[in-house]
Amino acid sequence: MSKPMATSASAYPEDGEPSGLLAFRRLDEFLGRAIESARGRYGPEASADAFRGLYVSVEQAERSMRRPPGEPLCTPGDSHPAGSDPGWERIAATERGWSWLRTGYGLSDFELDVVLLALAPEVDPRYERLYAYLQDDVNRRRPTVGLALDLLTGTARERLAARRYFGAEAPLLGRRVLSLVPDPRAEAASVIGRFLVLDEQIVDVLLDQGGLDRRLTAFCELVTPPPAPVEDEALYRMVCDAWGRVPLRLYFQDPAGAAGRRTAQALAAALAVPLLAVDTEDILHDDTVLELVFREAALHGALLHLDDVGSPCTLALADRLAAYDGVATLAGSRPWVPTTRRPLGVLTVPSEPGDATWRRTTWQQAFAAHGVEAAAADVDALAVRFRLGPSQIEEAVMTARTAARLHTEDDPETAARSPSRAELFAAARAQTGHELTTLARRVEPSRGWDDIVLPAESLELLHSLCEWIVHRRQVMEEWGFDRRMSQGKGISALFAGPPGTGKTMAAEVVAHDIGLDLFKVDLSTVVSKYIGETEKNLERVFTAAADADAILFFDEADALFGKRSDVHDAHDRYANIEVAYLLQRMEEYAGLAILATNMRQHLDDAFTRRLRFIVEFPFPDDAERRRIWDVCIPPEAPRAPDVDVDRLARDFRLSGGNIHNIVLHAAFLAAAGDGRIGMTELLRATRREYLKMGRVEPMADPDRQEPRRPGDE
Repeated sequence: MSKPMATSASAYPEDGEPSGLLAFRRLDEFLGRAIESARGRYGPEASADAFRGLYVSVEQAERSMRRPPGEPLCTPGDSHPAGSDPGWERIAATERGWSWLRTGYGLSDFELDVVLLALAPEVDPRYERLYAYLQDDVNRRRPTVGLALDLLTGTARERLAARRYFGAEAPLLGRRVLSLVPDPRAEAASVIGRFLVLDEQIVDVLLDQGGLDRRLTAFCELVTPPPAPVEDEALYRMVCDAWGRVPLRLYFQDPAGAAGRRTAQALAAALAVPLLAVDTEDILHDDTVLELVFREAALHGALLHLDDVGSPCTLALADRLAAYDGVATLAGSRPWVPTTRRPLGVLTVPSEPGDATWRRTTWQQAFAAHGVEAAAADVDALAVRFRLGPSQIEEAVMTARTAARLHTEDDPETAARSPSRAELFAAARAQTGHELTTLARRVEPSRGWDDIVLPAESLELLHSLCEWIVHRRQVMEEWGFDRRMSQGKGISALFAGPPGTGKTMAAEVVAHDIGLDLFKVDLSTVVSKYIGETEKNLERVFTAAADADAILFFDEADALFGKRSDVHDAHDRYANIEVAYLLQRMEEYAGLAILATNMRQHLDDAFTRRLRFIVEFPFPDDAERRRIWDVCIPPEAPRAPDVDVDRLARDFRLSGGNIHNIVLHAAFLAAAGDGRIGMTELLRATRREYLKMGRVEPMADPDRQEPRRPGDE
């Protein structure tokens, strides 16, 4: 229906059209022919009437009555020299935006001309004046459907047939290339009276304006990833084979929420294309925004990555995926459920955190980028103990630099280049565990090996527990044990012993030694009287801990992990289900979980069989109590010469927790007295501790040689 038109020699020089404006030569030829036709239709007085369109004169009404219904402004009789009009094939060959629009959406020449009409006022306001004249109305400065039909068709039959291009399912409207906006002055504007308004994204593309669509900046990020190794060569080959040829949809099941994004970045870097990363949490049901997202990926030739995709996916997302002919990667925490409405062929790719070798390389790159020097042993320890992604590692390095500036009295810039091991570990810990803080209490590990008093065998087990974590990479990854195990790859330990024997302190010592956070699970927020709620709460704890690289410490664990019993009623049945669930969840947990109990005999045998370490915390004997009394009184505290720790250890059979309480109470008594901690204060505090426990204080017996057994008075 579009016809060649005459060119305006004054607007375009002989040596070629201005760069990017070849299409507007075509438009000017349309308009030049239309203006000639308009002179005859509107009369010679139209151009001189400043109020044209604000009223209808008798002459105008009579002239309209003489015109056949549906007659276009330009008739088939209009003819111009052939070859003067640049066709769309030539335009698309020289201008990328028009080429993409033509091939990507399969638009016809007529539809491309409509887009050109709507685009012109974004380039030059003179087109608004021309449109007002051609539409015989000074207020209609934007093109309408009617103007497009007038300019782009030659007969009334063609004009009626061309209305199909403005249907809801036609590409122009169905693919949201443009929208039809009613005239605000008309209560019920007809289709032909509606304005043609191009989508902002289409305008930017056709005018070669780079960057991300302004409407997508809140939840999209367009990045050019730095070179990074692709861990799965088969995955990379598959994406390369599909790129630019066939649709491909991959789903990274990513409970931690970082590995999927990292894999997508590595794939984009390997393909040498940008990555369009989208946080889909708030847009999964918005078909309009999803259309913009998928279009943006196509415009930039980017690998599209959708984060936080629920499963099953929404119908809006399924429709967009089905229509997308590029490569799209998705990530979510749950298994992918195929949609019944649209067959998509989504392939699930289990997304595992990068191994320690990859993390070590990433740490080294981040150190080099920020001018930080770190010992090789520290880099190895960071890579093994913290499963962080690239952005988290870089954030940790920057945070450690700032901490080093704060903690030095020398040149801050020099200190920032060499943060300490403690500062590096603290910065790494700060990257994770934020969700876990709502479910468990973070314990700041401040106790060391010198602070804990235990039998040699128990201490050896605690050291072995730390060694498992330190050498985990070597055994599991380098020696291949990881490939031999489908589950139970984590480390679990049971601390069993009477109250006050040092179970919580031992957890702090382990956390302090290996440099990980310690989270104490608050049982009041986990255990529920409602059936099924305890499992849900524990699932939240384990899921949050999976991304925290922290130690989970369950105190009073026998309240959760009790023995399974015979089923006598519904309560027994559901209690057994809870224990069975916990057994399974503990095996799946990849971190370190420490369970503390006062009554080991109450634990289910199947549960203890799955524990890597069982550390006994016996009631301390006389020698151990003497060390505990010494350790509990800090070196800085003023100690009177009459303090007899041998007598205290011999005469009072107390646990380490009780001794700690006594020493602290005695310190406050001393502060209120002569300022020194002596036997008088310690004995008074001991008496109060016995009263608090509801026990009778034993009489001191300086001649007693044999140690008393637990329970002796």
